[in-house]
Amino acid sequence: MNITVIGTGYVGLVTAAGLAELGHHVIGADIAAEKVATLNAGGMPLWEPGLQEILHRSRHNGLIRFSDDIPAAIRASQVYFIAVGTPEAADGSADLRQVERAIDDIGKHGRSDGVVVVKSTVPPGTGDALEKRLQQKWERSDLQVVSNPEFLRQGNAVADFFHPDRIVVGASSPAACEVMAQIYERLDAPLQTCDRRSAEMIKYASNAFLAMKISYINMVANLCDHLDADVDAVAQGMGSDPRIGSAFLRPGAGYGGSCFPKDTQAFITMGKQIQVPMPLVEAAVAINRNRPRDLLQRLVKEWGGLHRRKLGIWGLTFKPMSDDLREAPSIPFCRLALDAGATVAAYDPLIGRDYPVKDVHLYSDPYQVAALSDAVVLMTEWPEFRQLDWERVMKGRKSLLLLDGRNQFSLEEMKQVTHRWPLTYLSVGRPRLNPGKQPQSTIKH
Repeated sequence: MNITVIGTGYVGLVTAAGLAELGHHVIGADIAAEKVATLNAGGMPLWEPGLQEILHRSRHNGLIRFSDDIPAAIRASQVYFIAVGTPEAADGSADLRQVERAIDDIGKHGRSDGVVVVKSTVPPGTGDALEKRLQQKWERSDLQVVSNPEFLRQGNAVADFFHPDRIVVGASSPAACEVMAQIYERLDAPLQTCDRRSAEMIKYASNAFLAMKISYINMVANLCDHLDADVDAVAQGMGSDPRIGSAFLRPGAGYGGSCFPKDTQAFITMGKQIQVPMPLVEAAVAINRNRPRDLLQRLVKEWGGLHRRKLGIWGLTFKPMSDDLREAPSIPFCRLALDAGATVAAYDPLIGRDYPVKDVHLYSDPYQVAALSDAVVLMTEWPEFRQLDWERVMKGRKSLLLLDGRNQFSLEEMKQVTHRWPLTYLSVGRPRLNPGKQPQSTIKH
């Protein structure tokens, strides 16, 4: 099938590459000529494990190309995926201007009986409005609009595309559903068909629920810190109940990225616009917003203040296996630390420059950061931190405080570290480990 994907950001690029790998002829269309040139030359405008390999293979097989000529790209295809951004508007709602621009281009240049597939996250009712726009503004009643929300996780997006839990298709006609079934026929996943508004709602409801689950376990972790309980044991006990499940029961510095912060706020605003309160989602957002401050207060409690203290940060991106800094918890944490009078040194394997907090000094490895710091705060659980040489970290030191903001290290392994070296280990919702004798684990393995 000939498919044009409008928008080559994170979702658009993964979608275009995945569709080409499935054997479709794909054009990735974008108004950014420089990005298009980079992609056609084999470069990558973003970092995602495995994506460059499938793009290279599809390009070699003649199944994918990129173009900044949007009208020509649309005329060459029969299916049009819209994967442009829907950023947060000033009032908290989703800004749909890029989606509307794309639908206008399709209205002007789309082939007869084409199918418009909306991948962008849009509020319920958007598909209806787009279809009406096509009919009234462009007299295009021959084009069908489908909602096909994405559920890609950054750092795992390629696997998520090829092995989805479900494929959601919201459409008003069996013919459109059949086209979508043909597009995804090589994927072994259930195809859930429903009306467009329900499909659009599924995306928001899913993201809001996951955000609430993260904030809930972070709230529980705060309580564990004050009551000397171990959140690992609590989460294990909760997650063993199939009604709850263990996914997203990992306490830490909070969620970030391009989806959860934006989508939860849009969900709240959606409710306000029709006088339907969303107090659970509002609470989740408030808890998450306070996570960087909560972590910083752990250090303030240790020292009485941060003036002239030297802090190190391990990990800056909002999650591992991604170079995305959007809404990363490290950003407000660093700003709060600097405002409190601390100096901040940081290391992240994918951030060598252009960090948005200008007074944070970036270094090329975690050992340099540790050597310059009174305390190190782990903000992103990069796999390489699991391979740290603790003797090198502690070389020449009389003491070091490590605040593990992601609970990346188990208490059992850190007991060995704190027993051997003068390291004090703090984590989220778990017992403090001081150099010397340590408390017994509350979890049986």
